[in-house]
Order: sequence, then structure tokens, then C-alpha cells
Amino acid sequence: MSAPAPLALADRRIASWIFILAALTYAWFHAGGGWNQNAQFDLTRAIVERHTFAIDGLQTNTGDLSRYGGHWYPNKAPGISLLACVVYWPLHAIETAQGLDPGDPLVLIANHYLCTVCVIALLGALVPALLYRKARRGGVDPLWAAVVAMTIAFATQLFPYSTMLVANAPSASLLFVAFVYATRSRDTGGDAVVAGIAAGLAALTNYLCVPAAAIVGLLMLRRAGRARAAALFIAGALPPLLLLGVYQRITCGGFFRTPMSTMDRRFVDAHAILGIIGRPSVEAAWGITFSAYRGLFYFAPVLLAGAAALVVWLRSRNELPELTAIAAISALLFLFNMSFNGWEGGFGVGGRYLLPLIPLWGLAMLRCRGTMRVAIVALAIPSFAINFAATAVDPQPSGTIPRPLTQYILPLLIDGSFSPDVPITPPWSAATFTGHTSVNRLTYDEAVVFSRQPPGSAAAEWSSFNLGEGFFGAGDVRSLIPIALMLLGGITAILTAASKAAANT
Repeated sequence: MSAPAPLALADRRIASWIFILAALTYAWFHAGGGWNQNAQFDLTRAIVERHTFAIDGLQTNTGDLSRYGGHWYPNKAPGISLLACVVYWPLHAIETAQGLDPGDPLVLIANHYLCTVCVIALLGALVPALLYRKARRGGVDPLWAAVVAMTIAFATQLFPYSTMLVANAPSASLLFVAFVYATRSRDTGGDAVVAGIAAGLAALTNYLCVPAAAIVGLLMLRRAGRARAAALFIAGALPPLLLLGVYQRITCGGFFRTPMSTMDRRFVDAHAILGIIGRPSVEAAWGITFSAYRGLFYFAPVLLAGAAALVVWLRSRNELPELTAIAAISALLFLFNMSFNGWEGGFGVGGRYLLPLIPLWGLAMLRCRGTMRVAIVALAIPSFAINFAATAVDPQPSGTIPRPLTQYILPLLIDGSFSPDVPITPPWSAATFTGHTSVNRLTYDEAVVFSRQPPGSAAAEWSSFNLGEGFFGAGDVRSLIPIALMLLGGITAILTAASKAAANT
């Protein structure tokens, strides 16, 4: 069902406001360096600066490495790095013309931030805007559509992961774009092509999205003229997939060989499938769901309502193909994460490998009624507080901290320090990772904190930051006041506009 014609303009306007608010909020924060994002940006630099995929000479910036043919490469799918080239290419040309050194630590910070905003924050902000538009096309009232869209944007792990140059948020966004266009009620060739392109880019960005994209592709078979729709979907997906194959042929020695086959042996289990996939583990199942360590529901309790809404939807048996696809993708992601030898995801919060299911569960939340809506709103409040705190302080707590929220994030936000008894890597971090906000000191030209940039240096102090710190100083909790006011004002304005739109329905 399409939204009533008189509301079409209002809906487009509200969706635009949601996108702008999410993009500005994500862009306010920059999470700092880490093995993952350093490896991604090293590949971008190698492509733009040296026209090669090999990151030789930059490999000391990260431990996320693979080696083939005597050269070093990131052990990642290349999508994020390739997308960042679109931003970095003109930046590098301008900076070179001005005589700037691309390896200068402060230049690296600026370039890394701009690439993160243009690639990660903007793609992340697409999710709530697109969720709102799909809700309205499906006849969901504007106010509830706006509430769910902003819940997904700010009260889930989409928020912190949209501030760092890693694949989780953009692959979730691209898969969601593919899903939305694959399930639109109108049957146009353009929808199928867009769905295919987005699915192919999701696979190019995140290997986990390869089977998920295939599941989305199967939705083409429910359309009128399904053979044509499927062909157009494949035509859209093929260029990114061919690019992935060529990249793997150059960097791994085969079109179907991934960097996992040549990566650092520290990350490989000789008895596991592909070196990384074993039997599902009870420890991992608890760890990625409810644990204080990496629990998806611990860091975003509102997703419990999303899971419940998915069950309710399943019992109703409405829109069965769409529901089956969401259930299959969710099962796939959970099964992989429970079987993965690195299920905890290194440094991070809240089950990052499960991020692509969050926008899809938002679709289930849209179908809630009555007390379930009250529960979602109630759970969204602590979920927002947790994810805002993690984003503001450090969304990459050490993998050695058992309870990162209560042992690391909240003590820093409140006191500006955390206990030296907390097990953290490196062990002396408690004395140097101080401040209320943006405490990550790892820069983009080192794999071990302070190995190149000493404590107190500008590069270390500003490796992570929020824009308010430019006015109040690094680590100052007052830097959160402007973004808090912007969020309060923006959410109030959007909900007011949605209420008026609902009144005119």
C-alpha cells in the first residue's frame, strides 16, 4: 500500500530530516585508529598514492594483514577502501599540490575523518531515512515510522559503528538498500538493478553479505516477470562481484580465494573450515547475545523488542517471502558468529558481525501495536544512553575487558579515568587513556599505541575526537553539549512534523 498522495511531500521532507540528523550526528564523532580501520585506509592510500593493492611499507600500521607473492595486503574485503578512494583521490591531489605530506600524522587524521564521514556516516544515515520511507509506503503511520527510524539510528550499534572506517555499518546499509528495493511493491526494472548494485556492493564490502545478498536476490522471484527481474538484479550485482574476483586474483592468487586464505596465521585454526569456522559454541552464543562482554541485547536492549516483533510477524504469516528472507539472514549471521573462531570481534561493542540484521529487525518493529510500542519506546531510552556513551568515549574497548560498559566506558565518561585493575591491552593503558570523551589514542600510522606518536602529542590526543572538543578541549565532557542539544532539537522537530502528518492522514 502506498502512502496517501497528499502526504507524499511531507514524507519525503521528514525522511530527509532524519537522514540529515543522523549524518550530522555520526559526523560529530570520530572513533580513532585501530587495526581494522588502519588496514582499510592503508589500502586506500596504496591505491591512490601508488596505484597498487599492496600496502608494503604501511603494514606496520596494522595487524590485520595477509601476505601473498611477497607483498602485504589487508585481510579484508576491499569495498570500504575502494569507496574511500572516491573521496581520497581528490583530497590527495589537492594536498599534493599544496606540498602536504600524506604521511604526516595530522594530515592522516584529517583525511581519515573525511573519508569516514563521506563513506561510513552517509551510508549509515541512509538506513533510518530509507526505513521511514518504506514504512510510509507500507501504510505505517508517520509518527510510529519516525520513532522506529530514529530508534534504529541512535539506540542501536548502528550509531557507534557509523563513526569508524570499518565495514559493519556500510555493509548493513547496502544490504538494507538491496532489501528495500527488492521488496518494493511496484515492478520496475530500475528497482531490480538498484537492488542488485547494492547487494553486490554489500558483498564487495563484507564477505558475510555474500550469502545474505543471494537471499535478497531470491526475492526477485516473487515479482511479476520474475525472470526479467532476476536477470536485472544479477546484472546490477555482477560488476561489484567481478571487481571482487579480480581483486582476489591479484592479492590472493585466485578469483575465489579470499584474504582469509593468506592472512596472519595467528587468526587461523588449522582444524576449522576456511581456518575460521568451527562448531557453534555456547560461549559464543551467550557472548554475542546477552553477555556484558559483546552482547547485542546488552548494548541495545531495544533489539529484544525487535526480536519479539519478528516472532509476532512470523506468527501472523503476513508478507511471508519478505519475512522468510529476514529470518534466513538473521539465522545465517547468528550461526556464523557462533561458529567463528574470532566471534568476539576484537576491539568493539555489541556483536559487530550482527550489525546487518539491525535495519531488518527495524522492519519488524514497524508492525508493533499497543503495549509492544510502549515497550520499544521504554527500551529505546537506555539503549540510546548506552550507545551514545560508547560513541562518545570509545566504541573500541580492548577485547580483554570483560565488561567494557561498566569497567571502561561509564567510568571514563563520569570520572575521566578507569581502574588500573581492569585487564586491558596494553596493560599500562589505564594511565594514558584518560579523559571523559574520545579516549582512543591509537593513531593511523601505528599498530601499537604510542609506538610512533608519544603520549601528549597532537596526533595521539586528536586521533579520536568529537567536533565539540575543538571548542572545549580534548576529552572535555562539555563537548557533548552541542550534539546533545542538536539531537534533542532534531528529534523533537521530526516527531512534531510526523505528528502533524499523522493528524492529516
